[in-house]
Amino acid sequence: MGRRKIWVYGLISFVIALMSAMLTIGAYILPVEAATPAATDFSVQAGTDPWGTAFDQTGHIWVALPGCDPTPTCSTATPPGKINVYDTKTDALLHSYTLPANYAQALFLAVDAQGNVWFPMPLANAIGVLHPQTGLYQQWQVPTAGAGPWDVAIDTQGKVWFTEHYSNKIGSFDPKTQKFTEVATPAVNSVPYGITVDAANNIWFTENNDAVGLIGEYTAHGQLLEYKVRATPASGLTPHLIAVDPAGNIWWSEGFAGMIGRLRVSVAQPGTNNGITEYVYPRTCQVCGVHTSGISVDHNGVVWFADSLQNTIGSFPSTGTGSFTLYNSPTANSHVHDGVNVDPQDTIWFTEEFGNNLGYISQTVPQPPVPVNDPVPTKTPPVTNPGEPPASPTPTGGHIHPTPVPPTGPSGSGSGSKDHVPPIPTRIIAEDTFQHHNQLFWGRASDGHAWAGDANTSNTFSMFAQRGIVSHGGTNYSAVLGPRLADAEVVFSGSISNFKDTNLGAVLRWSDGNDWYKAYIDGNNLVVQKKVHGVATILGRYMFIASAHHTYTLRFRIDGNILQARVWSTGSPEPFHWFVTTTDNTFHSGFCGLRMLIQNGAVANITSFKALAE
Repeated sequence: MGRRKIWVYGLISFVIALMSAMLTIGAYILPVEAATPAATDFSVQAGTDPWGTAFDQTGHIWVALPGCDPTPTCSTATPPGKINVYDTKTDALLHSYTLPANYAQALFLAVDAQGNVWFPMPLANAIGVLHPQTGLYQQWQVPTAGAGPWDVAIDTQGKVWFTEHYSNKIGSFDPKTQKFTEVATPAVNSVPYGITVDAANNIWFTENNDAVGLIGEYTAHGQLLEYKVRATPASGLTPHLIAVDPAGNIWWSEGFAGMIGRLRVSVAQPGTNNGITEYVYPRTCQVCGVHTSGISVDHNGVVWFADSLQNTIGSFPSTGTGSFTLYNSPTANSHVHDGVNVDPQDTIWFTEEFGNNLGYISQTVPQPPVPVNDPVPTKTPPVTNPGEPPASPTPTGGHIHPTPVPPTGPSGSGSGSKDHVPPIPTRIIAEDTFQHHNQLFWGRASDGHAWAGDANTSNTFSMFAQRGIVSHGGTNYSAVLGPRLADAEVVFSGSISNFKDTNLGAVLRWSDGNDWYKAYIDGNNLVVQKKVHGVATILGRYMFIASAHHTYTLRFRIDGNILQARVWSTGSPEPFHWFVTTTDNTFHSGFCGLRMLIQNGAVANITSFKALAE
């Protein structure tokens, strides 16, 4: 698979008896089995201190490289650091993104359905996002001062959830409205750490202070529930990161307690430790400390975790029965910790903070699925808590960027909807390469069709330097090409000199200047819109930051009542997913073409246009 062979350590196969004092209520000591696949690692870059990881829709792994060891903060003199992305098949570095000077360090990462990479920045007290398609960044200040946004997860609605590790709150950020919501725990010193989302869109998080030692749940219905790990808090019990298994049960690492814990949701009772079991794994180093940090669950229901002080990676069946399997980190004293994650092929990835390495364990022979004993998911009955603080939207503090809005239309179908997969248009029905002499108007396209709409009647249209030009305008202009038809696709490349109340886009089912579907960029968003008898309605929108004078390629498709659009920087790989998917039944046929708002001195340059059908 193209992987380099680096240090591979021997397998571990022994049982270590632990003192009976470590047997707390609901805790079990279980044996260890030999590790069959070997752990491998490779260098990311010296001094980068790799931390959290995330996978995108292509299976590539993204790694946060803060360049410091937050304990729990980094020096204000530390540069913002980097975010790297690697090919999981070859270990090749695909791209390294250096955060801008006015940003802080990224520790944890989450990738949304559109491929954007989200990262809390505790030192900046902000939530940031990287748009890989453009290489642009945005950040928003968390409303609570000094909150320390830490771990991050994204729910099924696209909301970005995070823990506020320097406070007693969790928060969410809605990219559609750019509004924050914060929820405080009853304990003022809970210092939330890890966060995850289950299949029912409930938010689970850990309360990391050993004086508190709770697992929190903020339900999809807006109720805060808490579960005790033990009947009374215990020194060193610091719940750390958190994950959900295929049965919907919750697993977490326990920091300095040196255990992993499970909550069986079907029998859980808020305010108690009912349904909670802790599991003690064997120690491979008797003179080292313990600190269980990263945790993840593979698709077969095997729980994977890391101990940074033991410098080991372990696995355990999520049924709660069986043996632990332990692996030494390939590099000694490398401090494997919070980057444990499982890719779509069930390869286990981990970061080595002090070794500056990224490691993995390939399961060459897939493990059989762990039997699922619990329904998915069964929810604890709601419990009324008179002291529960209400969760109310809080306006964004600090720097506000253009409003991101949903990548789906009112029908609720998301990008990549599986309800209906339209056929891919392959037959070219109209095309212009714009390889023409300089002239007024656009005349005939390279395929012999004459441009219609405004392209051959308005003096704003011209050909210059083998480009289609639209300039000296003061309103909206259309250029359509080819026959009238129902289902089609337009793909074009072009740029605009400014985005001051201007836009650049494609039209489908165009009848005249007042009746059409359009997909366009306006500098802040990719928008799908319709106009009916002169009245415009936005059908869907996706946050896409575009630059003036930069050439972008936009693809707009319609099949039946399904409209889809995506856009990317010309010359870069085309995204595999649609940024906007929506539905509408207003128009049933029309022409393909371009439509743009040209004013305030803006000049549009079109370099290629193609319309396709089945």
